[in-house]
Amino acid sequence: MIRRASSRTRRGYTLVELMLVVIMVGVLATLAVFGVRKYIFAAKTSEAINMIGSIKAAQEAYKDETYTYLDVSSGNLDSLYPMTAPANTEYHWVQPAHPNYARWSALGVGTSTAVQFGYAMVAGGPADAIPQPGTDLVFTWPAPTGPWYVVRAVGDQNDDGVLSQYVSSSFTTEISVENEGE
Repeated sequence: MIRRASSRTRRGYTLVELMLVVIMVGVLATLAVFGVRKYIFAAKTSEAINMIGSIKAAQEAYKDETYTYLDVSSGNLDSLYPMTAPANTEYHWVQPAHPNYARWSALGVGTSTAVQFGYAMVAGGPADAIPQPGTDLVFTWPAPTGPWYVVRAVGDQNDDGVLSQYVSSSFTTEISVENEGE
């Protein structure tokens, strides 16, 4: 005698069950995309922070030998190296055609990997005016009693026209950030 399975045991998934699975997969995919994007921006941010740290160390080594800091960007915090304007493009650090190449080489800062940020650094003595870095952040610099420098990193990580900017100086160990990760 053959018994037929009841209709209850033969049925598949209901439409509601399938929709719940689709919704759960969509939520998980959204979370994954957000997490990966956050990780990528954090990695890009670390470039600017590490390079500013390298620049600060190189300036201190230069000062130990010469008793002054090297003005790499000719007094202009908008004169970026290795590119002239920030864009979502990677640039090799060595750019011999750039007007500030010789000064950056003299400072001894560099990287073997491509960079997405442009860097500028202005230095001066006690009688020189300290420039504002051109960000929405306003810096109150102390009255200089000796040599000083200000370093700025600028990048447009996603070509939306909003710039990520990092600023530090010889007056502080901190790095100020504007529009981190844009």
